[in-house]
Amino acid sequence: MKKNQSYTMQKLISSVLILLIAFVFAGSTPPEEGMYPLSEISKLDLKKAGLKIDINQIYNPNGIGLIDALVNIGGCTGSFVSDEGLIITNHHCVFDYVSRASSVENNYLENGFLAEDKSKEIPAVGLTCKITESYEDVSDIILNAANEAKDVSERTKAIQKKSRELIEEAEKKNPEIKAEVSEMFIGKTYILFKYKIIKDVRLVYAPPRSIGEFGGEEDNWIWPRHTGDFSFIRAYVGKDGSPAEYSKENVPFTPKKFLKVNPNGVEENDFVFILGYPGRTFRHQPSQFIEYQEKFLLPYTAELYTWMMSEFEKLGSNDKALELKLSSRIKSLANTQKNYLGKSKGLRRLSLVDKKKNEELELKKFILADKNLSSKYSTLFDDIASVYNEIFELGKFQILYPQLMNNNMLMRIGNGLLDYSEEMQKPTSERKTQFNEKNLPAFESRMTMTFQDYNPVVEKLTLTRMLGDAVKYDEMSVLTYFAELKSNGVNIDNFVDELINKTVLRTKEDFDKYKTMSPTELENLNDPLISFLIELRNGYKPISKKNDERTGKLNILLAQYLDLKKEWQNKTFVPDANSTLRLTYGNIRGYSPVDATYYKPITTLSGVIEKSYLGGDYAVPKKLRELYDKKDFGRFKNKKLNDVPVSILYNTDTSGGNSGSPIMNANGEIIGVNFDRAFEATINDFAWSEDYSRSIGVDIRYVLWVTQKIGGADYLLKEMGVSLD
Repeated sequence: MKKNQSYTMQKLISSVLILLIAFVFAGSTPPEEGMYPLSEISKLDLKKAGLKIDINQIYNPNGIGLIDALVNIGGCTGSFVSDEGLIITNHHCVFDYVSRASSVENNYLENGFLAEDKSKEIPAVGLTCKITESYEDVSDIILNAANEAKDVSERTKAIQKKSRELIEEAEKKNPEIKAEVSEMFIGKTYILFKYKIIKDVRLVYAPPRSIGEFGGEEDNWIWPRHTGDFSFIRAYVGKDGSPAEYSKENVPFTPKKFLKVNPNGVEENDFVFILGYPGRTFRHQPSQFIEYQEKFLLPYTAELYTWMMSEFEKLGSNDKALELKLSSRIKSLANTQKNYLGKSKGLRRLSLVDKKKNEELELKKFILADKNLSSKYSTLFDDIASVYNEIFELGKFQILYPQLMNNNMLMRIGNGLLDYSEEMQKPTSERKTQFNEKNLPAFESRMTMTFQDYNPVVEKLTLTRMLGDAVKYDEMSVLTYFAELKSNGVNIDNFVDELINKTVLRTKEDFDKYKTMSPTELENLNDPLISFLIELRNGYKPISKKNDERTGKLNILLAQYLDLKKEWQNKTFVPDANSTLRLTYGNIRGYSPVDATYYKPITTLSGVIEKSYLGGDYAVPKKLRELYDKKDFGRFKNKKLNDVPVSILYNTDTSGGNSGSPIMNANGEIIGVNFDRAFEATINDFAWSEDYSRSIGVDIRYVLWVTQKIGGADYLLKEMGVSLD
């Protein structure tokens, strides 16, 4: 199809789809909180809130808007800031890729990386970008398939199967896109999103770790903050403009839209809005869901990750190469660990489980007061409780089993082999999405990186710990293999030694050799790792079937639960975040997290210097201190503060995945990059409040000052249209 015909068709489809989705989310009054999907943006009174541009300039279903400058970067967000594919995102979002590109001799992670020109940019191996192209409501198609399932245990599989069919159909029509079906409201609303995938992404500028990660884990999830959490990358495509794997012949991608950088920043109380791809939130779940988080998931995971971090740091203390190799894993573990500690504190502070239970009591009264509601929802809460009683009986099993199977490189390798062998026996239409022919290169790339990350000493440490837990906890005996290990008095330390030392899967070449075998042939190898995993996987099948049954029941029950809440409160709800494009808005605003304490919403370079005397994670590059002493702030000094602003605080509604989101002013210009939340706001995944929900970003003035004065990358400022005077 010619370009102008394709664009006309896309406009027509978008116009129809916006009406469809708007109908799905229709309601009487907008919510006070929200990560608003594209369909809701036009309903918001952003002019009253402070927006100065037309709302169609943010999202225009019939043309180009600011949303066309947004990209999803490996679970984070980024935005185009030039017409040559230049993207700004967080330092921590590209941390792993900078780490992989580093060596002890060329430690870009510690010293920073700058490509003096495009020819010096280096591949961010494994990193891809997704750009939202279009979306379509497929709720009726999905739910019709689900309702044809013979029983609730098949309902989940029916939804997955139909989703897979829709994805394959969309990708067959346009091989250049990647399709995904996202559940917006559980059991009710399903949207088919189509994404352009950029496969060639290169590192352009990453500041030294002492700037990009200033304050380390001590300051993580904390305000006041002084972290220069930003980096620049660039998207490349083939000469014909189509997505292509890395090649020297590729050219910079030309986005439909890029954001204008405003080097003047913001002031306290200014209106701001954020576009991005927030991860998962769980605000429409019943009390039992929150109770399970508080009782099982949060404490066990935080404790396990605390132990892993400590052990990894010990292993790397005398081995620079290993320290570099483990740096990304430690950072990821630490981020989750502190987040979960914050959530636990927030749940206690808000007594959220009790509040949810009280709300459910009111809902029960609401049902009893109406005969029609009573006949429709009389058993709803008992049915939900019955499902969760089974989940509570499994206790830590639902947490530890996935941790065991996924958080250890040895287990990932073995499972990857068995998954490949099993899936390749099936017709293409019945395979899991990642094993479709189109997605196999991505699978191979992940396995290659897994082998690169593999270290037998590290994997023995984590596997011994988790298997020790599996034997220790009574609920793990639901999988008879763990019960047998315990009753047979197996020495876990020796058992893990055998798995590591006697498996045939030592290199990626070994993996490639054995992956062509059938499941039966693999089983006949009598390899200790493969045999162990086959035992676990076979034992898990009946548990998995019960999980599908519970998921199928909840798919129906929670849809009814949400319908009831809407009727009770007579208001619309914004769907939980699910890594699809959203908007949130608010103001630059401080807060009072504890009694007699008020935090201002803007930190400065002086604060960086004050903290730097603590050393350690607060140490700064010598050049930064010299520039500060000379008061060489360039054009980025805020006259009111007589300093360079570093970080900003605002009351928008964000979650994981908003890392790297552009913070924009009333004119739609980028004035910062979102990177975190305050400790009290880790609870955002379950509940949001103006009192404590605060997000944290790096001020664009600090970004530009560091890029120019520390990085010496004047050309990047010029590319973004920022005057150096």
